[in-house]
Amino acid sequence: MTATIDFERDRRASQRRALTGAGLWTVFIAALTLIFVFPVVMIVIGAFRDGLPTDDVPFSIDGLVEAFQDPETWSTMWNSVILVVVCGTIAVAGGGLFAWIAANTNVPGRRLLTPLMAVNLFVPPLFHTLGWIMLGNPQNGLLNQLGRALGMTGPLLDIQSWGGLILLMSLGYMPFAYLLMLGAFKNRDQSLDEAATISGAGAVRTFFTITLPSVGPAITGAAILIAVLVFQAFDSPQLIGRQANIFVFSTQIYRYVRDQAPADYTKAFALSLVLIVLVLALFLAQRWLLRGRSFTTLTGKTSRREPQELGPVRWVFAALVWVFVLLNLVLPLFAMILGSLQPIFGVMSTGLTFDNYVQMLTDPVFSSSLGLTAWLAVIGGFGSIAIALLTTYVTARRTGFIRSYTSFAVWIPWALPGIVLALAYMFAVLYVPAFRGLYGSAFLMTLVLIVATIPVSSRIAEGALAQLSPELEEAGRTSGAGSWRVLVTIVLRLIIPSFLSGWFLSALFISGNLAVPMLLAPPGLQPVSLTAYQEFLLGNMSQGAALFMIILIAAMAVLAIAALSMKLGARLKSGPAAPHTPLTRITP
Repeated sequence: MTATIDFERDRRASQRRALTGAGLWTVFIAALTLIFVFPVVMIVIGAFRDGLPTDDVPFSIDGLVEAFQDPETWSTMWNSVILVVVCGTIAVAGGGLFAWIAANTNVPGRRLLTPLMAVNLFVPPLFHTLGWIMLGNPQNGLLNQLGRALGMTGPLLDIQSWGGLILLMSLGYMPFAYLLMLGAFKNRDQSLDEAATISGAGAVRTFFTITLPSVGPAITGAAILIAVLVFQAFDSPQLIGRQANIFVFSTQIYRYVRDQAPADYTKAFALSLVLIVLVLALFLAQRWLLRGRSFTTLTGKTSRREPQELGPVRWVFAALVWVFVLLNLVLPLFAMILGSLQPIFGVMSTGLTFDNYVQMLTDPVFSSSLGLTAWLAVIGGFGSIAIALLTTYVTARRTGFIRSYTSFAVWIPWALPGIVLALAYMFAVLYVPAFRGLYGSAFLMTLVLIVATIPVSSRIAEGALAQLSPELEEAGRTSGAGSWRVLVTIVLRLIIPSFLSGWFLSALFISGNLAVPMLLAPPGLQPVSLTAYQEFLLGNMSQGAALFMIILIAAMAVLAIAALSMKLGARLKSGPAAPHTPLTRITP
C-alpha cells in the first residue's frame, strides 16, 4: 500500500515537472517570437503598405514596384555593393596578413598585435569616425592644417569622399577579421609548409597554395561576417558618405524615414528586404563554397609551432603593423584628445583648456546625456549578455525544434542593421494597440539596443559555454537538480568571468551606438552618441570630443577596477600560501 502511494506521488510530481517545463518552454518560444521574429514580419508587412501601421491603408504591391523603379534604389544598392567588396577585401586581406604575422612568423612586435587589436574593438565606431573627421575634414582637419603648413595648396586628405570612406571602414573592420582568423593560423600544422618547401615550392607559392587554403573556413567566415557588418554600417556612411552624396542601405533608409516629408516607408522597407536577402545569400554562399571539402590540419600527431624565419622582409611587415596602429588608433585618439582640450577646434592659437570637460559635467543637458548613457550601458549590457547566454545555452544543449528555432531567432539581428531594427520595432509597437504606449519611450530604445548588441554578446557566450563539459550538468541532474537550477547554480557560477567581460563589452558597444537612438530616442532623452553627433553637425567638435573622452575614460576606469577585483578575488579564493617546510624537518 505504501509503495503504491509513493508511486502515485512520484507520478504526479513527474507530471507537474513536465507541465512546468512545457509551460516555461512555451513562454520562452513566445518571447523569442515577440522580441526577434515579429519585428521582422513587420518589415514584410510594411513593404506592402504605404504608411504607418496606425493609418487605414490597404495592402498593395504598387509601392514596392515604385520603389524598384526608382533610380535611387539601384544607386543605393550599387554603392553598398562597391563598399562591401572593396572594404571587405581590404579588411580581410589585412586582418589575415596580420593574423599570419602574429601566429606564424618572427616579425618584431608580433606579440603586441592581439592586445592592440582588442583595444581597437573597445573603441566605438562613432568615436573612430569622429576622430578621423577631426583629422581629415577639408576645412580644419589636423592633417590638412599640417599639409598647409608644409606649403600644400590642396587638402592632404579629404575624408569626406569615396577614398576616405573606404579607408576608414577598411581600417575599422580589420581587427574583427584579425581576431576571427587568428585561431585558425595558430592551430594549423606548419609542417605542411615545410613539406611544400622541400618539394621545391617558394615562400610565395607555399603561402598561396598551402597556407591560405588550409585556413579556408576561417577566411570565408571572416569575409561573410565583414560583408554583413559593412552592409549594416551606419555611423561612417552617415557622417562621411552623406557629405559626398554617397548613400548606402542604412543611410538611404534613414533618409526615406527622417529626411523626407511625408516619410516614404515603403521604399525604406523595400531596401530592408533587399538587405535581408543579400545577407542570407552571403551565408548560403559560404556553405556552398565549403561543401564537401576537408580542412583538417590538426591530428593526433605532434605538430610544429616554430615561427617562420622571414629574413629582412620581416622589418617591412613590422613597419606595416605600426602604420596600422598609427592610422587606426593613435591618430584618431590624438585628434580626440587634442580637440577636447581646444576652445575652438582647429584654432591652435587659443591654447589648451579643460573648459569643455567642465561644461560637459556641469551643463544639465550634457550631464543628463552622460547619465542616460551610463544607465543604458549598465542595464543594456547586462540584458544583452544575459539573453545571449540563455539563447546560446539552449542552442548548444537542446535538440530538435527548440534548438533550431532559437538559432534562427537569434540569427535575425545579424541580418538587420541598427537603423532597420529600429524601424521594425517602431512599426511593431504601433501595429499592436496594446504596445503603442511603448512608442517614444526609453524602454523601447533600450530593448532595441540590447537586440542590436546580441551578435557581439553571442560570440562571447559561445566561447564561454564551449569550455564547459556537459558532464558537469549531467552530474547536477543526476543529483536531482532541475534544468533551470543546473543553469543557475552550475553553469552561471562557472562562467562569471566571461559574463562580466561580455557585460563590459556590450555596454561599450551600446554607449557608442548611433543608429538606434537616431530613430527611437525620446524627446529630451539623448545618449552621448546622439548628442555628440548633433554637436558635430553644429560645428562644436571640441564639445563632442570631450563627451566621448569622458565615456572612454569611464570605460577604462571600469575595466581597470574589474581587472583588479578579479585579481584580488582569485588571490582571496586561493587563500594564504602554505609555509615552506625544509626537507630536513620531515626526514626521520
